[in-house]
Amino acid sequence: AFQYLGMKNLNLYVLIILTIICCSCSSKKQVVYMQDLNIDETYTMKYKSYLVKVDDILKIEINSENPETAIAFNPGALSNNISPTKEGLLYNGYIVNSDGDIYLPYIGKVKVQDMSIEQIRSHIYSSIKDMDYLKNPSVDVKLINAHFTVLGEVSRPGTYDYIKNNMNLLEAIGIAGDLTINGKRNDIKIIRENNEGIKSISSIDLTTSNFLKSDNFQIFSGD
Repeated sequence: AFQYLGMKNLNLYVLIILTIICCSCSSKKQVVYMQDLNIDETYTMKYKSYLVKVDDILKIEINSENPETAIAFNPGALSNNISPTKEGLLYNGYIVNSDGDIYLPYIGKVKVQDMSIEQIRSHIYSSIKDMDYLKNPSVDVKLINAHFTVLGEVSRPGTYDYIKNNMNLLEAIGIAGDLTINGKRNDIKIIRENNEGIKSISSIDLTTSNFLKSDNFQIFSGD
């Protein structure tokens, strides 16, 4: 009888150990990123230019060899109340109105919706050159309200600002503190709105490397 009970307990222990091993393997498959990643393969990320949308805020600085003459194009530079903080930059930036325009001193209305930052910079530069008012002008344009929102099973859900030109999915998840153990890495949803207000939803599987070659590897402001 004791031998039978001993064998029965032994079988139970073996079953428990096998269950733990199976669960560990299953859990590992669920949490490991890019399991098929080939270290010998080169992955080239092709980033697209972000196209400015209504309600975006632009920081525009116009300079020349004669700073005194350039001040007229930068009225905010005369204010002593400009704050170097993000809030100060947003307050003194140029917000894109519902028609897709901004208004610049001496230049007037500039259509910026659906244009990249470089296209806007080039357009403003050409306008200033045509005026022949500034000597050797330079134009700097930045998008200063770029942001993305991460919700769900991440360590720090919320909305995050960023200033770099190219943001990708892995960086965004990393900023949010990575997915928790309960996060479904094979079904990440990306919700994106285009300039016509149409939302699209894409599903990304982070357990494979396929997403590295997809358009959804890049994160745009508003995602």
